[in-house]
Amino acid sequence: MNLVFINKVYRILKRKADAFVGSFFSLEKTLEEMSLRPYELHLEFTNLCNAKCIFCPYQFQTRKVEFMTDDVFYKSVSDFCSIGGGTVGLTPIVGDALIDPKFLERVKFLRAQYQIDRINLTTNGILLDKFGIEEVLNSGLTSIVISTAGFEEEMYERVYRSSSYERMRKNVLELVECNSKKKDPLNITIGLRSDRSLEEVLKDKDFQPILAYNPQIDFTWSFTSANGRITREMLPEIMKLRVVKNRNEPCVNTFNGPIVLPDGTVMACSCVAAMDAVNDLGIGNILESSLLDIWKSQKIKDIRSSFGTNCLNKTCAGCDMYREPELYRTFEGRERAKINHQRLKGQVVFRKSKPFEPFPGG
Repeated sequence: MNLVFINKVYRILKRKADAFVGSFFSLEKTLEEMSLRPYELHLEFTNLCNAKCIFCPYQFQTRKVEFMTDDVFYKSVSDFCSIGGGTVGLTPIVGDALIDPKFLERVKFLRAQYQIDRINLTTNGILLDKFGIEEVLNSGLTSIVISTAGFEEEMYERVYRSSSYERMRKNVLELVECNSKKKDPLNITIGLRSDRSLEEVLKDKDFQPILAYNPQIDFTWSFTSANGRITREMLPEIMKLRVVKNRNEPCVNTFNGPIVLPDGTVMACSCVAAMDAVNDLGIGNILESSLLDIWKSQKIKDIRSSFGTNCLNKTCAGCDMYREPELYRTFEGRERAKINHQRLKGQVVFRKSKPFEPFPGG
């Protein structure tokens, strides 16, 4: 049994135990404090992608491809900072943020705002060299997740359906190499979505130079159908589809923070099922209302309260990315709620410790 699997199981069990202890605290109070303001802000610079992964609903997207306008970007950031700021996530619902020609200048602008704490990115890594690896590392990002099938060309082309394997491989190797030389290295995770076993993938020849730098490794076993768009027949046997038995409590994603789309639409959730779900999950437009007013609007309250009822919208009712609010039963969740309250009162709060999860938030 490999260490990656053991670590993942350990994290899950630790969180379950933490949540059990947290059951003696008031979940309602924690969620109420998370509802006061957006703890995180997610920005979709573009919904265009340069891969066509077999497990991703991007291939079925009907939303018009767009790039975030400056008006939307600066208004979103200004509103977020005016209510205390915090973490900014740059991972689109679908797409890759590095495609945006303004990616680097926007990250640098975010870092220049004293209210912004962590800045997170998930990318397929194909375009890291577009701006320069050192430039990306020094831009102000605090964590990068590389989403990839692995480091074997035939598998990469099967799963990501991209001919950019060699470019991606070189970029990732240079990324971890340059990061290892930094005084304050970024949190870098290799997020594997492979059609072979983890044991096999970790032994691939091209992976060894990257593994030598000890990046965090995460391996995805279960995938979303994105409301039935991705079927069992479309995936290799090793890729399992998630099964959700009930949705009785509000989904955790409706408390973490909204995502602003390129046209200014603010969505209650940034999971892939929300890709074309503006009618179900759109809660306002950043150019028409303040971020705080949108986050406290009746629309998002109605979405949260509809879980466990027959009024739940079609997107959420069929979403297998649903997560119960277990996070907010843990110490980390209560800490976020405390910080959220402090930021709303005007305090500038930075997380002292680096995120330790492969997919960091907060």
